[in-house]
Amino acid sequence: MRGLCRDNRPARPTGRLILYHLASLRMRAGTATDPPTILITRGVQARLLELLGFDETRRRWLDTSNPMCEIRV
Repeated sequence: MRGLCRDNRPARPTGRLILYHLASLRMRAGTATDPPTILITRGVQARLLELLGFDETRRRWLDTSNPMCEIRV
C-alpha cells in the first residue's frame, strides 16, 4: 500500500503504521439533527478505514452508558 511511509514507497500496513495514521482522526460531535462525522484529513486514512471494513457513512451515536466514554464540553 502506498502512502504509509514518508517516501511514498509501497509498504504493508503494520499495526504501528495503522495506529500512527489513524491517531489523527477526529470526530465532530452530532446534534439532534446532524449525526456525528469522522473528519478524515488524509487519503491514507480513508483507505485504511476501507481495508478495516469501517463504514464512515454509517451513523454512530456516543454511548454515554459506557464508563470508558468521556464527554468533553
